[in-house]
Amino acid sequence: MAEQYHFKTEWEFNAALPRTWSVVLDLKRYPERWKNFRRVTVLRGNGESVGSAAECVVRGSLPYNLRYTMEVIDVRRHQSMELRSTGDLVGTGRWEFLELAEGRCRATYYWDVATTNPILNLVTPLARRFLAQNHLQVMANGYAALRPYIEASP
Repeated sequence: MAEQYHFKTEWEFNAALPRTWSVVLDLKRYPERWKNFRRVTVLRGNGESVGSAAECVVRGSLPYNLRYTMEVIDVRRHQSMELRSTGDLVGTGRWEFLELAEGRCRATYYWDVATTNPILNLVTPLARRFLAQNHLQVMANGYAALRPYIEASP
């Protein structure tokens, strides 16, 4: 049986919303910036239009890689992007962007997924907290990795 996970991650940046949008959603550059993303292969599209898709290989602190495909299913430029995930993680993701003040914004990610790996699902009742902590660490790594690119002077 697939185990469900629901996460909400908020990142705040001292940067204009368009710059934040462009760096946060530049999935193809994640492997060079965000160490947990081992590989991103663009399957179709430009990453910002409906129907765009990319295959991701991600590794946290646990000794396994997660492979999943992210497909863009809705876009409201500089406001939100909805994604569908298939593979080792099945479900949806949603980025929401909000300008807090001039030159300051928030990016919020909602990640509602289920694991499909039988081994993960077997250990989840015992290790659910550790698996959730792994996700939080991966996202903290992402914030630390992307922030310098977002907040860099143009």
